[in-house]
Amino acid sequence: MNQNESEQKNRALKLLLLGVWVLYALLVFLNNRTPDDRSAANVQEDSAPVSEAVPETQPSDLTQPADTAQMPESETLPTVTQPLVPRDIYLSFDDGPCENTSRVLDILDSYNAKATFFTVGFFVDRYPDYAAEIVNRGNLIACHSYTHDVTKCYASADAFMNELVQWRQAVTNACGYLPDRVCVRFPGGSMSKYAADCSAEIKDRLFANGYRWFNWNAGDNDKWQKGNTENLPDEEYFMRSYRECMKWFDDDPETPVVFLFHDTEEGTVHILPAVLSDLVARGYRFKLLNTHPDWDVTDMSALTAP
Repeated sequence: MNQNESEQKNRALKLLLLGVWVLYALLVFLNNRTPDDRSAANVQEDSAPVSEAVPETQPSDLTQPADTAQMPESETLPTVTQPLVPRDIYLSFDDGPCENTSRVLDILDSYNAKATFFTVGFFVDRYPDYAAEIVNRGNLIACHSYTHDVTKCYASADAFMNELVQWRQAVTNACGYLPDRVCVRFPGGSMSKYAADCSAEIKDRLFANGYRWFNWNAGDNDKWQKGNTENLPDEEYFMRSYRECMKWFDDDPETPVVFLFHDTEEGTVHILPAVLSDLVARGYRFKLLNTHPDWDVTDMSALTAP
């Protein structure tokens, strides 16, 4: 073998040894990687970073019913602080029962709230199932006359009391019984100009026969469009009225609130979830008017209702 052939073989041997060494070093490196390192190159990013992920919806004690209309965004209620003193509110709905009554009851149930329904006897006769539903779902049915015709109701004290008798019969037919305590609301309120000539005698006879009458000291103005001087949409106007009147009680937590709605008004049904949610946040407890302090009064002059 000549010298050139010997040099070529030596170079080939060196290259072979170098290749073997590189291969060995590569195998050692790969073997020493962690499982996470080894899988990282083959795993695609299949989820967003935590900081970018859509936040999970948190459960709430005040979950809005999904099938009820929400308050207009322009009328979003301010954040309120839970008060230290519990407050009582007596929700009342006038002029039913009607087709909206079941919807109102569903919304009340969603907030564990109860209300007093001042019903018109004529409509109790027309919609006995709705009247019975009021009672069967734990609410209070109350008297708002039989006809709601002020010319008939206030023709005399006798006429008013006869309306009450007719209402009692209608409720007995629809519900099977009368509440132990019958609450009365004068059509238009006990201070109505229509009742002026006979209201004093009506009140004397109601009190003497074990009844109590109740006006209201708050409401959403769903029957008083004259107050809507800015021509707002009904729901916005009703919500604004609610907020304004509730301010009256911010510094007077001891005064029970008797709140007037009409279940006959579609706009009231729509804002009711937002109102109830806000009342709960304000610390109000929902009461029925058969538990009102006026039932413990033995002297008519001490009643809260004028």
